[in-house]
Amino acid sequence: MDNDKPNAKPSEMNPEDLPDVRAFNDEFTRDFLQSTEETRPGYYPFLSGTGAYKMDFPAGGIVGEKGYGIIKEKKEGYLIGIENEDGTGSSITINYYSHPKADDIEIHLEQLEDRLGTDVEFKKMNSDGDKQLLYFTDAGLDGEFYTFAGYVQNEVNNGGIEVIYNTRCIDSEEKCTERKEKEKERVIKWMKSIQFVNKDRK
Repeated sequence: MDNDKPNAKPSEMNPEDLPDVRAFNDEFTRDFLQSTEETRPGYYPFLSGTGAYKMDFPAGGIVGEKGYGIIKEKKEGYLIGIENEDGTGSSITINYYSHPKADDIEIHLEQLEDRLGTDVEFKKMNSDGDKQLLYFTDAGLDGEFYTFAGYVQNEVNNGGIEVIYNTRCIDSEEKCTERKEKEKERVIKWMKSIQFVNKDRK
């Protein structure tokens, strides 16, 4: 590997020196990745276009360029398409908003529930000490897809992130239910990797 720029971002490196995984092979996705060093096996450090949050990004994922939208540091939305190691495909819809306040959490959860189109119960989880909270739900199995969703609320400044995680499963309902249960903890662990980058605000 070229060591002339040991601290260079992946987008500044020779593509031949990058890990041969889907995330780095996509030029648009590569702009968000901060290092070729894994945060944990199969994931790389990702910084949002707003600079407001970071997270672990799956090696088999890409950010959809056509559907990506950003309004300065106020709002950002995009879809991540993932090719999983077991041959299934997942999609993650992420929407970040800079205005949500922790005091209004019930409103934000109701809005996410509306997006899901079904009644769900969110479980409150401590994501990073007192800095932020994760509200997670298993939205169940619907046809060929099972869905998890989460809402991450900044506890230091305003800001919230909606996450909807869909996985396609074409096996029997019984096998898909078993697969969903096995995947749940992995998805929760990934959602907990979403961390706000809190800066002093005037």
